[in-house]
Amino acid sequence: MNTEVTSDYEPVAQPVPLGLVRASETALFIASPLLAAGSLSLIGVVSADAEKIRFAGPALLLLVTAVIALLLSIQLGYHARQWIYSYEDLKNWSAQGQPSPEAVGNQATDYQKGKEKLAHAGMAYNAGTVFLAFGVAFVLVPRGHNDLAVWRWFATAFVSAFAVGEAAWILNTYLRWRHWLLRYRTIRAHRSLKEVDQRDA
Repeated sequence: MNTEVTSDYEPVAQPVPLGLVRASETALFIASPLLAAGSLSLIGVVSADAEKIRFAGPALLLLVTAVIALLLSIQLGYHARQWIYSYEDLKNWSAQGQPSPEAVGNQATDYQKGKEKLAHAGMAYNAGTVFLAFGVAFVLVPRGHNDLAVWRWFATAFVSAFAVGEAAWILNTYLRWRHWLLRYRTIRAHRSLKEVDQRDA
């Protein structure tokens, strides 16, 4: 966590990047409720026209899971936001012109707590979007042959590709495959150098 120094003794915690909190609010408190509402509407469609959908059961399960994950992200985001406040918030809510070092120290501690909760909210939101994408893909799979069957197969392929790409991007974000890949390559390079040194010896 980076710090911004307002005086020689008062380090203030700040988000990295600086737009992290605003972006999280947009995703968790605007996009997430809209996606959850859309998922609920789609659940109604699947339940009413289950005989027209080839994989109605799996689609329904994925959509319900998406709704739960999206609602969970809203709740986690609400709890996280309580712990994230800025130096300006401290100045506005305190009677002094400049907050005390103790208050600023509490801000840094609270921010770290809120940041961890915000990360959990982000994970729930990302999971919800992936479940929703796969649920839509299952809904689009046609049952039987009709005028829209071919187009539904194209749409299914397109949404499935997006869902897989979204899942891969999220896994790469949290698991940091590049970090482990670079570490693996470094270890192999060191082993190769040791083998060369042993041969030269």
